[in-house]
Amino acid sequence: MEQIIMKTKLHKIGNSSAVILSKKILDKLNIIDGQEIEVFINDESALVLKPIKIKKKMRPQLNLNLSTWEAQFKLAIKNGQLPEKDLFKGMSNLFDQSL
Repeated sequence: MEQIIMKTKLHKIGNSSAVILSKKILDKLNIIDGQEIEVFINDESALVLKPIKIKKKMRPQLNLNLSTWEAQFKLAIKNGQLPEKDLFKGMSNLFDQSL
């Protein structure tokens, strides 16, 4: 296994300290910004960082029952989810002009 060696310093952040890792190391471990990692000390007193695998979010099942759509729209609006704006409002095409 290829060894990547990097020297860095601890950086004070409040009552804690942080280590900045190079892009090369992050890429090698497939760690992305904001991803959670496990940090532990092994038997040789080495600090080990292990990425926690990101779980893919399951997409909700598509509701094709038209009778429930109105209730779902009302609930979404009540929860603050506003409908998208009409991107084509005020624009016309040849079909609209022939009416």
